[in-house]
Amino acid sequence: MKRFLCCILCICLILGGCEKPQNKVTSSVFIPKFDDQEINVEVEDLAMKSLEKTKTGEFLYEDICFEVENVSTGLEYDFKAEAAGAFCVTDRSVLYSKNIYDKVYPASTTKLLTALTAFKYGDLKSVYIVREDNCGVNVPGAQLCGFKMGDKLTLEQLLYCLMIYSGNDAAVAVAECVSGSVSDFVAKMNEEARRIGAKDTHMSNPSGLHALDHYTTAFDIYLIFHECLKNKQLTDIISTKSYTAVFKDINGLEKTMEMTATNLYFAGKKQAPEGITVIAGKTGVTVAAGYCLIILSEDAAGKQYITCAFKSTSYDDLYADMNELLKLCK
Repeated sequence: MKRFLCCILCICLILGGCEKPQNKVTSSVFIPKFDDQEINVEVEDLAMKSLEKTKTGEFLYEDICFEVENVSTGLEYDFKAEAAGAFCVTDRSVLYSKNIYDKVYPASTTKLLTALTAFKYGDLKSVYIVREDNCGVNVPGAQLCGFKMGDKLTLEQLLYCLMIYSGNDAAVAVAECVSGSVSDFVAKMNEEARRIGAKDTHMSNPSGLHALDHYTTAFDIYLIFHECLKNKQLTDIISTKSYTAVFKDINGLEKTMEMTATNLYFAGKKQAPEGITVIAGKTGVTVAAGYCLIILSEDAAGKQYITCAFKSTSYDDLYADMNELLKLCK
């Protein structure tokens, strides 16, 4: 046990150094926790060899990717996104990376962590009563489901509204439904980010509406998305192309809300390269964050990939960037 811990400490010190530049990671090593009885010589040897493994961009463990620097594919394409990555989940390899450890604003990709936290701490069948119109969200141009004070929805319905339509009022409702207050819920979000190794992430709200202290990296969102995909119910929600919420208003009258996914692949407005099927994903856009997208896709052979692009300059550029990443997955 002592030998194993010493190995891990040495690796962290060598790769991370004593200090790192603020908001940028030059290397990332995340070692999973093991119970004492699970530690063995093979695991220790893997830990000792991790320095060599990082150079290849391999996954040492099932859920952890080691990446040291940008990975080029020799493409002549000029990505408009300021940060981007392509990861083969099946082979556990890095196909491409650009500035994946640089600070970015996540916009509504934040909602992946919101949903992940809600699944951990909430009860999908619990009923939430909307406390004020639009759940108090009054930011001009913010995406809203348009909830009215007194509307009654289950947490499960709110999560569909959150992930399919990307409602910022739904984000507030989820937070209050699960934790009673947005601040308490956001604290849980940050705890969850740290738990899964997203150590360069700090969220200040559950929606992704812009704030200077609300930031992440492309790599951290990759980790958060990868964690979401472990949960089948959550994956089903993220994979849904359209949804109809049926709920009661303050007077007990039935209301129906129909919504289509903000993912333009799902909406049929953008097409993935031939041979690639988009399975799940999350969009995001604010002035500061630019246009953001992370998706799970599958090729004709059944291999799965996670690709992401952050701070692209328009929807057209974002999906052009994503299609170039997806071409690497064929």
